[in-house]
Amino acid sequence: MTRRDLAIGAVALFSLLAGIAAYPLLQGPTTLKPTPAKVDIPLQDIPLKELDGRETLFRDWQGELLIVNFWAPWCAPCRREIPALIEIQQEYAARGVKVLGLAFDGEYPVRKFAADYAITYPLFLVDQRGAMYNAVFGNRSGSLPFTALLDRDLKIRFSHNGEVSAQRLRVELDKIL
Repeated sequence: MTRRDLAIGAVALFSLLAGIAAYPLLQGPTTLKPTPAKVDIPLQDIPLKELDGRETLFRDWQGELLIVNFWAPWCAPCRREIPALIEIQQEYAARGVKVLGLAFDGEYPVRKFAADYAITYPLFLVDQRGAMYNAVFGNRSGSLPFTALLDRDLKIRFSHNGEVSAQRLRVELDKIL
């Protein structure tokens, strides 16, 4: 190595370290630990927006066992678990189990995805309510997919971050049934 190469390397290293040190200063004030949203609305009063724009409330589903699934058409693990949710919906429908899909995307992509995958359970649009839904259901990370199982009184009995299998849902449903 020549002296020139060493000098260029030293300048490059200095520039890199200076950039790393300056980056937080250029970003402005940040919160290191996000504070989870607090929602004082009972779960039964939480609104749901149907794909056609009509509103319903969770209380309209009281009396059924609900599998509430947070998903999006662009989410790969969500796409993989949809067949399991369809299977569970068909297998347990006669026992009062209903899957509800809360979609983190717009109406058109959700409708297209639902048609492509032949989704047979009700779908709702999250819109600007994502933080509220995550807070109410305890999805602190806001990750997708996220699934919660609610009993007939709308009490959360099970929740799962990430892709959930039909077998795991059967185990949790059978505990309640």
